Amino acid sequence: MTDVIEQPALAVPSDTDLVAAVRRVLENSSEPLTLSKIRVLLPASFRSLSLEALSDVLQRQVAANVLVQYPRYRSPQDRFWDRPMRVHVVQLLQAALSEQPLAVSELRRKLPDYAKTQAEAILEEEVAAGALHRHPPANSRSGPRFSAEPANPKTFLRNELPTLFSRLEKLGFSQAQLRQAALELLHEEEWATPAQQVAGDGWRVVGEEEASMSSPATRHPSPATHNSATT
Repeated sequence: MTDVIEQPALAVPSDTDLVAAVRRVLENSSEPLTLSKIRVLLPASFRSLSLEALSDVLQRQVAANVLVQYPRYRSPQDRFWDRPMRVHVVQLLQAALSEQPLAVSELRRKLPDYAKTQAEAILEEEVAAGALHRHPPANSRSGPRFSAEPANPKTFLRNELPTLFSRLEKLGFSQAQLRQAALELLHEEEWATPAQQVAGDGWRVVGEEEASMSSPATRHPSPATHNSATT
């Protein structure tokens, strides 16, 4: 008589296991994911699940404020993530501004429609927090630009110096003379502008009159000066 070897029954994954697996997938994602992408990234035991069944599970998590449902973008499927829309918009802004500074109108053209309504307010908040940076306008007719990096003064000097040198060349100076004079001028002590540190705001320029008024001699006149003024 042949002995029958009983095979252990395979455990059927529960909804709790599925939810935990979905949350792990979304935690490791840097962006919202469609249902198809989520299913592909799930453990093998869940990949036979229909998109409709997976959608039902995700919708329940959205209703419980565990997950966030995102608008469709370049796909007929809804997208899901475990982070709020603001986090996603910040990522879109950083990606768009990482290549070059952009004006708000240029920035809006790089964003999906669903992100445009919140983009400007979040942009200003990120600038105030120092995560993004405001740059001077490219020309007199445009508004400020924004970038993921602080403005570099070399960029603006590089644009302005040729115009300045060209104007001075018309007075009879050569390029070599102007370069040498500029270097010497920058090394002269007279070129340095008085500056004072302001708490929380770095350095600010102080005019000659304000600098003289803030000097110790002005604030606290010597006894000799005081006596001569009263006699």
